Amino acid sequence: MSTPPGWYPDPSDPRSTDLRWWDGSRWTDHVHAQQQAPSLTKAPTNPYAGPQQHYPEYPPSQYPAPGVKAIATPDGQALGGLGWRLLARIVDYVLVSIIATIAGWAPLQTLTGLMDTAVQSLMAGNTQAYVDQVGLATQSSALRTFTFVYLAVSAVYTVLTLRFYGATPGKALFRLRVRDWNRPGHPGWLQCISRWVGCDMLGQIIPLYLLLDFLWPCWDQRKQALHDKLARTVVVRR
Repeated sequence: MSTPPGWYPDPSDPRSTDLRWWDGSRWTDHVHAQQQAPSLTKAPTNPYAGPQQHYPEYPPSQYPAPGVKAIATPDGQALGGLGWRLLARIVDYVLVSIIATIAGWAPLQTLTGLMDTAVQSLMAGNTQAYVDQVGLATQSSALRTFTFVYLAVSAVYTVLTLRFYGATPGKALFRLRVRDWNRPGHPGWLQCISRWVGCDMLGQIIPLYLLLDFLWPCWDQRKQALHDKLARTVVVRR
């Protein structure tokens, strides 16, 4: 028999005294202080099921139950909101771009000079001069160099901050942290590298993959992006 709707201890934060509304099939976003709620029923330790549903025989890797979206990790740490994660990603992208621009200033200057020459040639109506002056080989070399610099900066920025702090500067700004799904603590070296490869590196090679990677948490049960699945990580709130 299913558990009736009501106010129950918030399973997303075992230390909290707040109560969260169970609508009969899932936990909602409605939270009240304990003294404001009309009733109280003992809640389970599993934050993915109804108040009277338990899965003690299942390992954490099998949570949440099929068809039920998780709101927290198996040990009760709340998952990060998608809006905050997007803002954190934008901050990280801006910071990486600034650092990469400084580190890759030389190839950028080359590209800028070639583009100026190209514009001047086209405005003069001299398309052949444009082809000769731009120097496609030089342009390609400068572009490859800057792409390498950008990826190197991105790798160092992402892998080191995740490994030693559990969050990139953007995530730390919005009180988000990356951890293993089954256990708390900072992700390991392999997980940090896998997250970077599964997002920034593949995203540079396949732009459509990058879009799919960003959209995947919208329907994933654990709010995991594709790079999270590759690394077996999730983004949680501090």
